[in-house]
Amino acid sequence: MQKTRGISDAVLALPESATHGAAAKLVALNEGLAPEHQIIDLSIGALDTPTDPRIDQGVIEFIRTRSDMVHAFAPVKGFPFLRRSIAARVTRLHGISYDPETEILVTPGGVKGSISVAFHALLNPGDEVVIPVPNWPHYSDMVRLHEAVPRTVLVPAADGLTAPALEKALSERTKIVVLGDCINPTGKIYSTEELSALARVLAEHNRRREARGESPVHVLFDTPYEAHVLGDRARTFADLDVTLADGSRCSMRPWTVSVTGPGKTYGMHGDRIGYLCGPPDLVEAAARAQVNLTSFASTYGQMATHIALGPEMDEVATARARTARANLETMLRELEAVPSLNVRRPQGGYFLFVDLSSHAEAYRKHGYVTAEQFLLAEAKVATICGSHFAEGEELDHFVRINCGRSGALLTKAGTRIRHVLTRLEI
Repeated sequence: MQKTRGISDAVLALPESATHGAAAKLVALNEGLAPEHQIIDLSIGALDTPTDPRIDQGVIEFIRTRSDMVHAFAPVKGFPFLRRSIAARVTRLHGISYDPETEILVTPGGVKGSISVAFHALLNPGDEVVIPVPNWPHYSDMVRLHEAVPRTVLVPAADGLTAPALEKALSERTKIVVLGDCINPTGKIYSTEELSALARVLAEHNRRREARGESPVHVLFDTPYEAHVLGDRARTFADLDVTLADGSRCSMRPWTVSVTGPGKTYGMHGDRIGYLCGPPDLVEAAARAQVNLTSFASTYGQMATHIALGPEMDEVATARARTARANLETMLRELEAVPSLNVRRPQGGYFLFVDLSSHAEAYRKHGYVTAEQFLLAEAKVATICGSHFAEGEELDHFVRINCGRSGALLTKAGTRIRHVLTRLEI
């Protein structure tokens, strides 16, 4: 019936978002319940830690002194002062320099906006995008909206995408490989050595393509959780320079588009600002797409991001990450107290990706098909089913647990989970 109304096949094929709308559903489920019986939401991946008040005050000051700028059209690529702040922040964090005028684009819609215009700039119908999974579920959907083809590769959480797996996944239709530095939901952090091995595969592949006069494979390096890498930080992909089999050197910078934003770092999800750093020709192409889609990012959000990216706020970003990680350890202790549950400590981030397969047979006897269903009904804890993060793979007995909540709430939720799992074992 819907097709007769002319709705796009690509849109009709999209699954319902696993997170958006979840909060409203939980509010409805909790209505009228006593606090001790209400569902605890550990699904959507936001932090409880409030945004630093200096960001709010800075926006207020902008409005008070520059209302003409606030309510006027902004440059498509973003305010020059924000692009300079982005360049400075990237240099401090990653040791790589980008030209604010030609190599940086500010996008509306958060990091999704940056990914979208990067896809618009690069993808033609039928192109393939290699996506290691488990991973953020919207990559595949966004690829299909561009009439391209997602090619998912199931990888171990600890290893991520390896050079042999990448080599096998590449084809003559590959246009983009999706990578990152702190993967949602597994917390995988690639080392410089691991990224360099992937870079060598891509460089050899692109050299062959170049010899045939064909388009290279690009890398979308997506880093919304970059502040949540608290140990040694690998060199960012664009900064890699690898040695090929013939002894020549090859830089990854011409093929790499890095995208991120302030949401996960500073608690600015509602500001919906993203930014893209890459080669001038690709940034220009993305900007051309953006002006025809959404014009430019919100002036309020740009001003807030400019304040957040100041050097005096770097410690705020680190402190927020440390708090989130400490809260993750709170949940981890509760789960580790279940004897038959083997929980992997993630390398970074504030998510736990938990395998409940050892309990699947027991909760299936109670009528639950997935671990997510079981925890929601019996522990009154909302999580996200692992299958949302691995298209085409059966991960129904995995759940992603957001540990960005307060320590007290996580203790309460962890205790509930521990109790219902323990009862299953009896």
